[in-house]
Amino acid sequence: MRLLSADPSSAPGGGAAAPSPLLTTLLGMPTAWGALLFFSLVINLLMLTPSIFMMQIYDRILTSRNLTTLVMMSLVVILAYLAMGALEWARTRIAVPVSVAFDHALGKRLLDASHRLSLEQNGGSNKQLMVDLTNVRQFITGQAVYALADVPWVPIYFIVIMMLHPVLGMVGLVAGCLLLFLTWLTESMTREPLKRANERANEATRFATLNLRNSEVIEAMGMLDSMTRRWQDRQDEHLTEQARASERAGAIGALTRFLRAAQQSIILGVGAYLYLQGELSPGAMIAASILSGRMLAPIEQLIQTWKQWGGAQDAWQRIDKVLRMPPRHYSSVALPPPKGEISLEGLVGGAPGVDPPLIRGINLKVPAGLSVAIIGASASGKSTLMRLMAGVWLPRGGVVRIDGADMQQWRRQAIGPYIGYLPQDVELLEGSVAENIARHGDIDNTKVIEAAQAAGVHEMVLQLPKGYDTQVGVGGAYLSGGQRQRIALARALYGNPPLLFLDEPNANLDEAGELALDKALASARQKKQTVVVVSHRPAAIRHCDAIAVMQAGQVVIFGPRDQVLAKVFSGASPTTQAAPPAPQPVPSAAAVASPGAAPPTAVADAAHAG
Repeated sequence: MRLLSADPSSAPGGGAAAPSPLLTTLLGMPTAWGALLFFSLVINLLMLTPSIFMMQIYDRILTSRNLTTLVMMSLVVILAYLAMGALEWARTRIAVPVSVAFDHALGKRLLDASHRLSLEQNGGSNKQLMVDLTNVRQFITGQAVYALADVPWVPIYFIVIMMLHPVLGMVGLVAGCLLLFLTWLTESMTREPLKRANERANEATRFATLNLRNSEVIEAMGMLDSMTRRWQDRQDEHLTEQARASERAGAIGALTRFLRAAQQSIILGVGAYLYLQGELSPGAMIAASILSGRMLAPIEQLIQTWKQWGGAQDAWQRIDKVLRMPPRHYSSVALPPPKGEISLEGLVGGAPGVDPPLIRGINLKVPAGLSVAIIGASASGKSTLMRLMAGVWLPRGGVVRIDGADMQQWRRQAIGPYIGYLPQDVELLEGSVAENIARHGDIDNTKVIEAAQAAGVHEMVLQLPKGYDTQVGVGGAYLSGGQRQRIALARALYGNPPLLFLDEPNANLDEAGELALDKALASARQKKQTVVVVSHRPAAIRHCDAIAVMQAGQVVIFGPRDQVLAKVFSGASPTTQAAPPAPQPVPSAAAVASPGAAPPTAVADAAHAG
């Protein structure tokens, strides 16, 4: 059994295997496991009752014809069976507190890790971790573990059979060794197919889940057949591997059942021979047959639950690998609330898992209270830079500083209330409008309404069926794109955070939404909030103090808005010097670009607005 083993390759530094985090968690419940072992001890002792009763029936009662002895022994046996049933029930009840304690100990940690991996693996789905937790929890509270708790009693039953007669003990030993061999054979022949089957099943599930999120596109352009074929290819691979493993396990299982049935008959036959030789009583012969069946039962149960062992082992190893990830390090001293100064020092980064990084060596300083627009052609790195500045993605090099401190020194729950973030692809969390604006924390009615009014969405919310109590659905499905974006803007403005990061905030807005955004940006500028906005539209740029022009992952121009617009619109070639702007109310322009670089269309559009 390798389920509880630690993976040496996952140990830090590749040295001796570190203790399994999952095993450590389970060993932290000594009372539950002690009770499980104690109940298993008593249950297996009571399992000797049928054999002892059978011996007394054949060797004493049938010969003495004593009815009183029969009645009394029958009552004792019934009481023993009642006690055994009660203990079996009590043993299964242990699963409830173990399951709850196990989930409480690991559920939050795995959900946090799943969230972390979703960010560090380019937004990939990590629902598998929570499924793995469920699989392991069900396994450790299921029949396979009870069978494992009964395995130590196999040699005890063997010793008892040996006490009846050594020859019968050797027959049981041979059968037990054959079953152990079949157990090993089951593991060796089914492990790889089961592993591949689980991988293909996960791929098929992930493919279906991710593509169903684009069901509108698939339906509109008739892509369902091609998506179905691609899913079916993955599903067929899963079914093929699953069938291969099931065929092998089924064949070995049939051989196991044959061996157990034959073993009990062989025990009876050998016992009858020994009886005829005068070396064994009839009662001992029957008792040995019963004990041999009981001796092999735990091994047979392990073989029958081998699929559970394989699935649980894979889930165990995946969870262990995640729990071994080094934790993030934060400042041990609570940092003061940020005022809003942003410094980028040699910043290198991009989408997690994608090489090479798009952002390469950006140095930039945004004084507190400054409004900056980031513009540039598509795929120039604007949204990537925004995510790095907001701390959504971790830099691969360099550092993002807030008020001089590395942003990673803050715990997200500590700095989060001081950041307003509006992503390019807006999704609301399931809940009411008020809950979404309040960031699913404690709802402060005054702050909710203030944020809604600042985003110009208050009147729109009042027109909804239940006002602020209206449910938005999964991802905001019950609302239009413009409504989602305006509510998400109110969420970003909730609590007047000193830092605002807005990525294409007017992408889905109508004229009324544009006016509301214009008013919100003007208000943020008056409140001296630090605003970083990515936009192609002039309306979002005209309230900015400075503009950063991006090209191929570099900030090629950064300076006061009017100067940048005039320079780019005039088509003048920027100089080759590079210097971050000084921390003054409006930084001086600096330019780094190759001569003759074509000005981004968005800048030319913004020049008309200037």
